[in-house]
Amino acid sequence: MTPRIRHIALFAGIALLLSVAPARAQITGPVKFTTTFAFTVGNTSLPAGTYTIAPDSDNLGVFEIVGTQARAFFEVENRKAPTAASATEIVFARYGTAFLLKNVWVEGSTEGIETAIAEAERHHRKAGKSTGEARVKAIK
Repeated sequence: MTPRIRHIALFAGIALLLSVAPARAQITGPVKFTTTFAFTVGNTSLPAGTYTIAPDSDNLGVFEIVGTQARAFFEVENRKAPTAASATEIVFARYGTAFLLKNVWVEGSTEGIETAIAEAERHHRKAGKSTGEARVKAIK
């Protein structure tokens, strides 16, 4: 193999690797829900209310949550469930009286998102184990 062919092959391999986009969760549109409790997403505390979660158009690993009184951006990771979700729902981890947004699952899909662990969650974990979860169905 000549040096020129090696360079072309190396360039083609690098171009192929760069062209493969990371998998995006099946949450392509907004998901709307209402909570009766305050919660934390990332490092932002949000009051009870109605919210819409949607993917950020500029960054595949970031979602935005918008409510009437607050908004925040938060990092996510793709997750797969063992079975397809029976409803679109938002899952909150509970630490005592504190709730942290953890997952969003879409009806009929095994694909979803999980919030990246932020400092607020590290503090809750350090203070004690999760005492359960709360599931909120999306508003259609």
